[in-house]
Amino acid sequence: MRSLRSLIPWLALGAGSLSVSVALSASTSPSSDDLAARQVRAHTTFLADDLLEGRGTGTRGHALAARYVASQFLRLGLQPAGDSGTFDQTVPLIEATEQIEAGRFLLRRAGSPDVSLQASTDVLVRVAAGQTEGRIEAPAVFVGYGVRAPEFDHDDFQGIDLTGKIAVVLSGAPSRFPADPRAYYASEKLTGIAARGAVGVVTLITPRDLAQAPWAFVAAQSRFPRMRLLDAQGRIVDSAPGIKVTAVVGTHAANTLFAGTAHTAEALFAAAEAGPSPRFALDATIELSAAATFHRIESLNVLGLLPGSDARLAGEPIVVTAHLDHLGIGPEVKGDKLYNGAMDNAIGTALLLVMAEQLGAGAPLPRPVLFAAVTAEEKGLLGARHLSLNPPAGVRRYLANVNFDMAMFPVPTRELVGWGAIHSSLGATLAQVAGRQQFTVSPDPIPDEAIFVRSDQYAFIREGVPALFLSTWPTVDPTGPAGSDPSGRFLQERYHKPNDDLLQPIDWPSTGAFVRVARDLVQTVAESPEPPDWLPGNFFGLTFGQKRR
Repeated sequence: MRSLRSLIPWLALGAGSLSVSVALSASTSPSSDDLAARQVRAHTTFLADDLLEGRGTGTRGHALAARYVASQFLRLGLQPAGDSGTFDQTVPLIEATEQIEAGRFLLRRAGSPDVSLQASTDVLVRVAAGQTEGRIEAPAVFVGYGVRAPEFDHDDFQGIDLTGKIAVVLSGAPSRFPADPRAYYASEKLTGIAARGAVGVVTLITPRDLAQAPWAFVAAQSRFPRMRLLDAQGRIVDSAPGIKVTAVVGTHAANTLFAGTAHTAEALFAAAEAGPSPRFALDATIELSAAATFHRIESLNVLGLLPGSDARLAGEPIVVTAHLDHLGIGPEVKGDKLYNGAMDNAIGTALLLVMAEQLGAGAPLPRPVLFAAVTAEEKGLLGARHLSLNPPAGVRRYLANVNFDMAMFPVPTRELVGWGAIHSSLGATLAQVAGRQQFTVSPDPIPDEAIFVRSDQYAFIREGVPALFLSTWPTVDPTGPAGSDPSGRFLQERYHKPNDDLLQPIDWPSTGAFVRVARDLVQTVAESPEPPDWLPGNFFGLTFGQKRR
């Protein structure tokens, strides 16, 4: 998973849907879970092996993983859905390696000595994508979160001219926003700032965000190469033109920017939590400079199609995704520098492969299913973004997306989380399926972490496609002490660390049961006469629904 982020009525079941559930109960009973679990374990064991060197995007290890998935698709009889009759869809990228220690942050205020922040320790400075170096010096303006959200009567830009200036903003978005709109505005803010003529952005990490991602973690992640997606003309997709340099300042160093003003960082953080924060010129200029090396690379999405039986629906597949990449080789931790990504997301790819095998062995489904092992999720959902913008030949629109990412099995679990269940009719379908498969569906356990915009389903949501991010989130360890939290422990101890590997505890039987419920979900959607849709008045449906193909 990419780093930092009400009850649904049940659908009525007709006679046709009831017959589907009976058939599913017979063909995907718990007695078949053992075979599925062994298959998941076999695929995961290869994909998370040291041989693949962490499956970093564009690396030899990722290429080996892609060849493995393509060979499995061939074995299963899926149709190639990539480029030129192959399983491979080429994803063009630009990769930049930041010269972290070369970053420079200098604040100049008349009558006061210049103040600098130390690269990596206090600040991370980055040059615009596709550039080897950049330097700007411009007046700085504090504009709260840097968000305009008319539906919440919030506008941080009212009365502010950012032309030729550096916008100083808080990380995230207002806490009074509901979780998903807050995540949307936090992830899209750079575009809005660029549209108002700013030449640079300085982001101050708030205490709320610091609690989710400590500065040491943020600084360590900056050591990995950064990537951006290119279009067919070689242009950067989703660029923010005009923004030349950006910087991220640790919470501990934020007060440096406000020395000599009537404000403190602590007061501004508190004001932002309580309501709209002040907006003001800092009466200072900020000099930012950064350098990087970059080159163009290619990586692969691997696409296999299970055709449907109804020719009228052939151009509307359900797309099932799991990201094949992880972080590759990175900073050494306790003598280990291979980031194997067993849970994140070798196991998710394995789940996809086993579900494809089960669905392919059953009776043909009316609707087609496109299985996609996508690349560069860890770099910003880039492989999924490419696939969402460049459907395979013959695809008129994606009917729905079901995404597997970092399903966690540290202990036995029959507990599901369906991120996105509250947004579309897929939530009601998941409730039906979970009930008949003896699984519990839990609400979002960490709403403040904005999970729904942090994995590959968001690329499809941005194109108006209803999506569901299906995962597990075991909250109780039946073998551990009272109050133990296995999911929280994984996030704290293993997420994006080298020890997310095959040596950690993994309850393989639970993976077989997960495949059963995931297969039932996709088959139910494929059998339904009605396509999934956004719920009336839903934020994402209103924001993106008109773009649905």
